Amino acid sequence: MRRRVIGATLTVLGVLVLLFEPVEGAMRCAGGCREQGASSWWGLVDYPAGWGDKLAWPMLIIGVALVVTGIVLLLKPGRSRGSPSTAR
Repeated sequence: MRRRVIGATLTVLGVLVLLFEPVEGAMRCAGGCREQGASSWWGLVDYPAGWGDKLAWPMLIIGVALVVTGIVLLLKPGRSRGSPSTAR
């Protein structure tokens, strides 16, 4: 039971990391406009200029690792406490 709770928590946390990952690279304008930063998938987080390029890969790697670890913990069979053939 505890393994499944930890697996579900890691999976949800990984999905949230992937959803808040910066998706748009820094855009440069011709002329006098400023450099713009990136934002998350939902647009809830606006990252400052230059941060989108620095955070995209680490957040992607961490998010995927958390999701995969959580799914493995959810699907992995639990340890048996002893089979009837070994109990005497």
